[in-house]
Amino acid sequence: MALLTGKEYIESLKAFSPEVYIRGERAERVWDHPLLRQTVNHLAAGYDAASAPETRADYSVRSPLIDEDVSRIGHHIQTSFEDVTIKARLTREVSGRRVCAGCMSNMLSVTWAMIHDVDQARGTDYFPRYQAFIKTLQRNGYGIAWGMMDPKGDRTLPPSKQSGSADLRIVERRPDGIVVRGTKLHTTYAPGAHQIVAVPCRALGEADRDFAVSFALPIDAPGVKLIARPSPGPVHAGAMESPLSSKYLGVECLTVFDDVFVPEERVFMCGEWDQCYKLPLYFACLHRQSKCACSAGHTDLLIGTAALLAEVNGLDAKTSHIREKITDMMMAASTAYGCALGAAVEGTTHPSGVFLPDAVVANSGLSYIRSKLAEHLAHIHDVAGGLLVTMPTEADWNNPELRPYIESALAAGGKYSTEDRLRVMHLAQDLAASRLTGTLLGFTINAAGSPVTNRIVVRNLYDLEGRVRIAREIAGLA
Repeated sequence: MALLTGKEYIESLKAFSPEVYIRGERAERVWDHPLLRQTVNHLAAGYDAASAPETRADYSVRSPLIDEDVSRIGHHIQTSFEDVTIKARLTREVSGRRVCAGCMSNMLSVTWAMIHDVDQARGTDYFPRYQAFIKTLQRNGYGIAWGMMDPKGDRTLPPSKQSGSADLRIVERRPDGIVVRGTKLHTTYAPGAHQIVAVPCRALGEADRDFAVSFALPIDAPGVKLIARPSPGPVHAGAMESPLSSKYLGVECLTVFDDVFVPEERVFMCGEWDQCYKLPLYFACLHRQSKCACSAGHTDLLIGTAALLAEVNGLDAKTSHIREKITDMMMAASTAYGCALGAAVEGTTHPSGVFLPDAVVANSGLSYIRSKLAEHLAHIHDVAGGLLVTMPTEADWNNPELRPYIESALAAGGKYSTEDRLRVMHLAQDLAASRLTGTLLGFTINAAGSPVTNRIVVRNLYDLEGRVRIAREIAGLA
């Protein structure tokens, strides 16, 4: 049961009834709601990759926890150099086809490391509870929603000093569990998940102990409300327009915990404020290593689109200015992916067993590739020409009275038909001049933490003192 097909995953959603709101209205049937179609399709594609005979060898791995195959990207706890390098390769591959790999294995792994630390520091028994939860996920093939980012409000003040803070916190401690209240932002694909995991997002002080909380619950636990932002693609898939966003990606949610009871066996942190900084630290290692590979995949997709655009426009990728633009993108993709692999080479094993890539290399690579996306999108516009934002719509093309005019005016180059040219143009428009473009920019700039956090990590962890010592020795200083 650990490896579900996409079809089995969709069927499994019928056992859950999350409280989802989208465009102000309650969405009762997640699995076939038109505004949740891309979310479900996107997640189903990940299940298919792990279970299909032709891709299973890459996308699944034997779990030592349950002695069954599980999804490498979705459910595996990463414990080796091999784990993080294979994951990076798969992340690049998936992101180059449908923008986002999900990478929930990263989230489960960094939480594993943090909870291990809590038990070691405080003598608590959270880690066995978390291990039991992971086994439940793996045995059932459950997907998770990841609740990390608090609203934060006035960021000059810690949450305990803010009046009416919306950050997630403990409001009641009971013998059999806790009651939590507050919100989490950016819970990607949450309506398509079976479980939700909440973790702290920053370092806290002793006065903030009630905000130091981690737990897991079914996605339809009473009091959990998902306010979903629709997918960046159209509601109904066309044959030509929005070829990527009409099929994949999905919703983002503001997740509300309205006095939600968490049973003791699902509580993984309860007031251990001094351990909260560990989660974002480990996240900076493992998830940003993935993000380097993810952004390399995005760049691969733009490279292929640019080369194809040149062909349908009657040129080719060898045209000098186009060749240089594509070469720049090739080098950027290779640099980012090289940093993903380099971070793995320099990685270390945490006492919990989780393998953590080097944070300095991972954050440096991510900072670099983030800085290139706007330039790469401009390359798509340059290669495509103004037609990218002025071309007739699919409905115009399908009008038999209008098609001859369009056929004549937009005839393609070489072996391609006018329809071929329009299809490629619509792919380029989806990537570089649409709501998906905004999502892609948001993914690149803020997913896995904002750009300034990359610089903070590098500045704090780079061995500057050691380099100064060497310089002093060479200069002959005492």
